[in-house]
Amino acid sequence: MKPPVDVGLPSLDFNEMEVLAEKCEEEITGFIFQRIPEKSIEEMTVSCTLEMNEQLNLEIQIEINQKYHTGHDLENIIEEAAEHGSDWLEERLREMKAN
Repeated sequence: MKPPVDVGLPSLDFNEMEVLAEKCEEEITGFIFQRIPEKSIEEMTVSCTLEMNEQLNLEIQIEINQKYHTGHDLENIIEEAAEHGSDWLEERLREMKAN
């Protein structure tokens, strides 16, 4: 897991955090589908939760069940997907702050 990054947060309300979380989930899902054949996935859950306290906290949960083994290292793909989601969110926050 990456250490916290201070990007200096833009002002976010609950709805904006909800939209960012949904888009982060979509980004992670797309990342996974680029690495694992979609037809091999029986069930997949991607959940991103944003909480604002003194800082913005991101929690990413990913679960994948495959119909058949494809030779992919699922744990590694899940870790990469979570890091990708975190990086994606960091970049969006930087863009929002710049605007």
